[in-house]
Amino acid sequence: MVGITSLVFGVIYLGAVHLGVYLGVLLTPFGLSVLANEFIFGVWFMAAAFAGYVIQKPGVATITEMIAALLEVFMGNFYGPIIFVSGFVQGIGTEAGFAATGYRKAGWSSLFIGATMATITSFIWGIYRANFTGLAWQLLLTIFVIRWLSALLFSGVLVKITVDHLAKMGVLNQYKVGVSQ
Repeated sequence: MVGITSLVFGVIYLGAVHLGVYLGVLLTPFGLSVLANEFIFGVWFMAAAFAGYVIQKPGVATITEMIAALLEVFMGNFYGPIIFVSGFVQGIGTEAGFAATGYRKAGWSSLFIGATMATITSFIWGIYRANFTGLAWQLLLTIFVIRWLSALLFSGVLVKITVDHLAKMGVLNQYKVGVSQ
């Protein structure tokens, strides 16, 4: 499950990188290109959220996110190997949501806590990596809020709905989430 999840989301992540470029082009005339990736940032937390919700074991979210990031790099992400570090940072944040519930009761709360923590860890990483320190506090707040809402939508709501539908179809019967449906 970790391997296939990482592969599927690695492909999705690579597509999201290119979508972010197009969004940046669309937002540039308005002086808002810095926000381009923020609207879809939650997509990059989805592998960790999906695997963590399905498997519900320590380390799974982080490892899955790191493998997805590594595969994304191998498939040609133009940001290069630093994406592997980003995968670790995002995976750790998402993992915190499942750790907060002791990996026993995965659901809305663990997904939303994970989305929030991934937003925080990735934002701190962004301050260092993307040199956010030069931005006005109002823009920093805007970036954070948009990223957080994106995380709640993609790695919270979309992952929950997708996994629950897969579980109802019987695809996940060998996992705790499949048995509980």
